Amino acid sequence: KHMKINIHNLRENETDFKFTVSRDEVNTDFLKFTSDVKVIAVVLKTGSQVDIRINISGDYEYECDRCLEIRNGKLDKNFEIVYKFDLRNSESGYDTDDDIKFIAPNTQVVNIDQDVRDFIFISLPMKNAPEEKDGICTGCHKNVEEVIQIKKENEINPVWEKLIKNK
Repeated sequence: KHMKINIHNLRENETDFKFTVSRDEVNTDFLKFTSDVKVIAVVLKTGSQVDIRINISGDYEYECDRCLEIRNGKLDKNFEIVYKFDLRNSESGYDTDDDIKFIAPNTQVVNIDQDVRDFIFISLPMKNAPEEKDGICTGCHKNVEEVIQIKKENEINPVWEKLIKNK
């Protein structure tokens, strides 16, 4: 199902559109959504542009980079795309900015599919670890220094590893 919005028939006021992205469509090897992603697009059409304010929300699971346990996360983010009617040139699709797109005045439909998918992935944290408060992980409630120390103790220097094998 594509997230297409017919802007040609819109009146000059706010219109809400609701879409659902199946969790299977956005799951990857490193990310697993536990719910479908809800997309609410509030479209405001004015004389020379279409402004789309988008909210995306859903639940996902991630592996904590610190303790390697599975944690739950919530995605609830907003972003905006502005489509400006380009009266000088009838070619559409060229961009000067990720948030501003130029379209031909006779454009019937805009597809926000790729923009929503891209925003989902850039909205998720690169570091998959809960916040720390006073040296304690807010997810697993373990002392962060102890977790890091355990990892260091389990690491074997490659030089020693060769000697241990020859024993």
